[in-house]
Amino acid sequence: MIKSYKDLIFWQRALEVTKLVIKLCRELPKDRVSVILISQIIRSSASVGANIAEGYGRYKTKEYPRFLQIALGSANETEYWLILIKDTYPIFEKEIDIIIEKNLETIKMLSASLKTFKNS
Repeated sequence: MIKSYKDLIFWQRALEVTKLVIKLCRELPKDRVSVILISQIIRSSASVGANIAEGYGRYKTKEYPRFLQIALGSANETEYWLILIKDTYPIFEKEIDIIIEKNLETIKMLSASLKTFKNS
């Protein structure tokens, strides 16, 4: 039974992605380009879980699906930044591919949840 947003699998996956993103960012060189990329990807990846949590707090309202849509948009933005970082710093390809796969799982679960709301 779901008692909290922390029980939602897609929130758990989003948190995992953000933690992996932070770990990756700690390994990136600290040149001017990476500092910008780090700022953007941490912001977008953290936004996924934050919007799921905030939306869950509004579960009884029509706003919840809107927060899931925002989370989905942030998850897609995160994928963009991951691809860009992978192309810019190919030495991190393996780590980034793992993060991309977990992020795609989040995207699929969010999409499925939104379809459920749409059909109900």
